[in-house]
Amino acid sequence: PGDTNLVNNIVKMLALSDDCTGNDLFLKAVTAMYNNRPSASSAYYLYRLNASRDNWSNAYKYLEEAINAPDAKAEDAAGYQFELATIYLKNGQNAKAYTAAQKAVELDDSYTGKAYYLIGTIWGATKCGGGYIESRAPYWVAVDYLIKARNADSSLADDCNRLIGQYSSYFPQKAEAFMYDVNDGQGYTVSCGGMRASTTVRTQK
Repeated sequence: PGDTNLVNNIVKMLALSDDCTGNDLFLKAVTAMYNNRPSASSAYYLYRLNASRDNWSNAYKYLEEAINAPDAKAEDAAGYQFELATIYLKNGQNAKAYTAAQKAVELDDSYTGKAYYLIGTIWGATKCGGGYIESRAPYWVAVDYLIKARNADSSLADDCNRLIGQYSSYFPQKAEAFMYDVNDGQGYTVSCGGMRASTTVRTQK
């Protein structure tokens, strides 16, 4: 394991093989390569190997190490952050997905459209407890982010418009909102599931 050249050669050889992600030797060799000389690429490789085995605790750890590695370029770190957001969402960790997607935009604004689209779907899938308004408020935030995503990346327009139409149908009825002293155009803060956002009240007429 301490022989860097041998370990690197094993990794290169097995990387050329088909479907080697389930090979124990490959996992051990990549782990040894990372331990001998940590880098963003070797940490990312370990993330992929552990994710393929559904070993998510290690997968998250190595992907975060790839993001924070001294040799990670900003655009690579942004890509890793976006990938981290998608796997957090896949595994039901919405608040962590939300944070990771925001960080991807901070690192590289070319991810703005995709990240905002992802955040829109996160809010659209978030179920908030409480009353009539509280349960529907996340859809306002979801639509906010989908509009931002559409404005940032025109290639997402069709997908954004489809979800905007879907989520808008869940806005509260105007008469019902009035009963709760909530009116169109009013500012509103949504706090739910470890996430928080400011939005604007909208109703179905």
